[in-house]
Amino acid sequence: MRGYLRQAGFPSDALTWLVLLYRMTEVGPWIILDEHDKKSLEVVRKSLVATGQSTSNVVEHSALDSYVELALIFRHGKDKERLQKNFRNAVDSMLSLSSVPVRLHIVTDDESFKVAASLVANISMKNQKQLEVVHVPTTNIKLLTAKETSVDLLQDFFTSRANSYYKDPLFFFSLFLYDILPGLKKVILMDIDVRLEEDIADLHHYFSLFNDEHIMAMTHELSTAYLHALTVYRRDHPNTTLGSPHSEGGFPGYNSGVMLIDIERLKKSSILRSYLNRTVLTERCKYYSFRGDLGDQDLYTLVAFDHPQLFYTLPCGWNRQLCQWWRNQGYAQVFDKYFACEGRVKMYHGNCGSVIPEKVLVP
Repeated sequence: MRGYLRQAGFPSDALTWLVLLYRMTEVGPWIILDEHDKKSLEVVRKSLVATGQSTSNVVEHSALDSYVELALIFRHGKDKERLQKNFRNAVDSMLSLSSVPVRLHIVTDDESFKVAASLVANISMKNQKQLEVVHVPTTNIKLLTAKETSVDLLQDFFTSRANSYYKDPLFFFSLFLYDILPGLKKVILMDIDVRLEEDIADLHHYFSLFNDEHIMAMTHELSTAYLHALTVYRRDHPNTTLGSPHSEGGFPGYNSGVMLIDIERLKKSSILRSYLNRTVLTERCKYYSFRGDLGDQDLYTLVAFDHPQLFYTLPCGWNRQLCQWWRNQGYAQVFDKYFACEGRVKMYHGNCGSVIPEKVLVP
């Protein structure tokens, strides 16, 4: 069995941590360095020699086959047991079913990355499968450190409640992947409150179904969130299908718990870029009487109202959302029309703290 780790950026204690992690695993090789790390290659090798470790397990990225690129957020996970449990379940379910090499990009702070890397080490040993891990330090993400960014504008429109869970700027990081994950062409973004039931290679296959206009893929929102958000607009436009359930030919909005993003197209899209303008957002939100609380998925849903051609809709089974909060907010009579998802569940999503069903083991 082989496991892989790459620490991007090499903060002050990273080398010590890499050597420590290498010692802990005894399954090697653990360290993989790509073209950005070649200056550190000899430093790592010398340090391994100095600590009595073999350098034969240090290999370069170029020696590997292509990867499925997967990114998730694990910010402030160091002291939060629930986040750690979710992370463990998500990564374990992904790796156990994967038939392809996966490179996992973890967006987090330095201390939480140490926790995540330790969890990955255990998961990799358990499954006897390789997993390369890339640390994307939050300290290097400009949208978190700049005094004024496009995120401030987006927060004004799509985190309308003062105590909104989605106030964290990282809930908009998907819009800026070309800066945060430079060099990647395509990536799967995944919340950590999920459990895969199928091979992630099958999910990645949907990239091949994109047409020339598709920038990203998501599943529909499986609640009445956007039926509610469009209350005024639907009153004034009684024939609209926006906010209606998919089963009735409507568009219920998107859920960003699982996203496939073509980063090159994202960067080049003048349409998406135009929605980072306050005048445009003000006009479009006013037109739909729209105000959001769910971060980037509100923006993408708004853009999809106007430009549905930019989005590929995944089967609902790839993001089987379990949250039923809206059922008891005056929508009990229609909720099941939105919540319904026919076909095999390929990924459970325990959004809004919902409990994911226990996995049934077949003897």
